Amino acid sequence: MRRGEHGRQYQDSVFRAYFNNADRLRELTGALHGRTYTADDAVEIVTLEGTFLSQVKNDISFLLAGRHLVFIEHQSTPNENMPLRCLYYICEQLRKEFDSKQIYRNRRILLPVPEFHVFYTGAKELPEEFDMRFSDTYRHEGDEKVYLELLVTVHNVVYHAQKALLMKSRALHDYSCFIREIKTNVAAGMPLPNAIRAAMRTCIERDIMRAFLEEHAREVVDMVNFEWNQELFEAAKFEEGLEQGLEQGLEQGLEQGLEQGRAEGRDEERGIMILNMLREKMPLEMIAKVSNLSLEKVRELGRVHSML
Repeated sequence: MRRGEHGRQYQDSVFRAYFNNADRLRELTGALHGRTYTADDAVEIVTLEGTFLSQVKNDISFLLAGRHLVFIEHQSTPNENMPLRCLYYICEQLRKEFDSKQIYRNRRILLPVPEFHVFYTGAKELPEEFDMRFSDTYRHEGDEKVYLELLVTVHNVVYHAQKALLMKSRALHDYSCFIREIKTNVAAGMPLPNAIRAAMRTCIERDIMRAFLEEHAREVVDMVNFEWNQELFEAAKFEEGLEQGLEQGLEQGLEQGLEQGRAEGRDEERGIMILNMLREKMPLEMIAKVSNLSLEKVRELGRVHSML
């Protein structure tokens, strides 16, 4: 496959930042496949970044040893449409790799084997591992033949010492521990920024994600703070929109309330995060990447608040 940009810089996900690393991806895939991959098994990161013509983006995708095309997603909220999303991902990846003329030739095109994994860290109780099938979304009648199938394996990696996959993958185990430490600190009443920093100190002391956390300490605080607050804010707005919709008795009111709440939550939390990073004198380019805003928008916000 053609070589893409090797990994996006820090945007809105510690998961993406942490696993955007060839050694960790080899180790994680080895745990999934029940074997060991070495440095001889090349990793080419081909994550979909979105373009002017296509807005399809995914968390991480990579080609391993020239044979396996692996798509991995991180989720804190279950999504029933994940098989459909993964279908978008694989179609976009193949569209990028092959000229449209090639598919009309008689010579067979040999493809790497695609696989799709979701790593779940949310609060809802889910099985340790289960499969989602694209065909489950079909409007079946009886035993009709399935002509198109896509399988997504969901791994519940909320921390538990005896979970099989966490025992096989040190990288995934450490990430799960880090998220657990943050949740524990928040549950104990710590303000979120303090909870994140305390979790980082604990993990570094225990040699959990140590190198990554030491190198990217400030960015990690900003990323987790943004993700966590956005998730909580959207949940609150969801409930607010639900109540409003029920009171009005109108489905339209519910939908508008939910959508407006989500938009307001994202914008407000993003603005707070950017202002915090500006106060910390972080490079403007890094702020733009973390917040997923243009450099000019970041400068404009800084000027409005007299920080530039």
